[in-house]
Amino acid sequence: MKKKVLSVLLGAAMVTGMCQGVFAEPADTYTVGMTLNLGNLTWAELAEAAKEHGKEQGMTVTVQNSNDNATTQVSQIENFIQSGVDAIIVAAVESNSVEDVCKEAQEAGIKVIAYTQVIENSDAEYLVDAYNTGYACGERAAQWIKEVYGDDEVEWALEDLPKYPEIIDRANGIKEAIEKEAPNAKLVATQPAEVMEDGQKNAENFMQSHPDIKVICSIGSGGGAGANEGVKSYISEDDYDTFGIFGIDATEQEIMNIINGDPQKSSVSLGGGAVHGERLIDIAYNFWQGIEQEKEQYMPITVIDSSNAQEYYDEHYAK
Repeated sequence: MKKKVLSVLLGAAMVTGMCQGVFAEPADTYTVGMTLNLGNLTWAELAEAAKEHGKEQGMTVTVQNSNDNATTQVSQIENFIQSGVDAIIVAAVESNSVEDVCKEAQEAGIKVIAYTQVIENSDAEYLVDAYNTGYACGERAAQWIKEVYGDDEVEWALEDLPKYPEIIDRANGIKEAIEKEAPNAKLVATQPAEVMEDGQKNAENFMQSHPDIKVICSIGSGGGAGANEGVKSYISEDDYDTFGIFGIDATEQEIMNIINGDPQKSSVSLGGGAVHGERLIDIAYNFWQGIEQEKEQYMPITVIDSSNAQEYYDEHYAK
């Protein structure tokens, strides 16, 4: 009987030791699932950077295109859970729609990282200071209006995206900056935009319905870059200096627009898609390695215009 008891105790000790070993040292591999709308220029850059940076860190990163469809995104997260990933990065199409499935992921021991939108059932969030980002965009637009048109009345249009609460704050920042800094500017049209096709179509509609518009502000890169193309089809190159497009995200295409002297005059950098991709992977890496970090982390805000566009391009995009 004593031998039997001793054998059981030794076996339990071995199991305990193995379990302690599992928790004491990170696993040899770490897998990350990511779901976001790849139609967004910034997020397409982000996805490629995340995969590359993950590879450098010894992690496997799988990206799924949500196609801006909440139901599709929920299914993608469910599939990530079933496949046993270690972390999931979510740029939510609708925050409320993913709360339950993200809770399921957490209950399965998977870390959930929210990108751009707050998700209550998340372990970390990489967010935009939405209002101040919008204000920076609107403030630069207002400065340009005063530089080019002085106190003359100027009509302008806004590309927003009101389905996202955070983007409403961003749009409010744009509007309030222009109202304060360029009270002679009059907002005459508003349309939602997320991808380039939206931006181009909106610009064409703006120019048709309000031919005196001289400024378009966009809450994101898709609207800004798309508007640049749409406006170019309505005005001559000689008029590029008197039309201003102001975006947010500072994608490579936007920066080239500024460098080339197109209607786009500025974009607000939040670090850039590549930087976001690397940062999100670093957050996942910290979970893997057991490194403490703040739950809420925020993107930097920098206005990019003709004064620093080339330097920004050389730093972030030059091969």
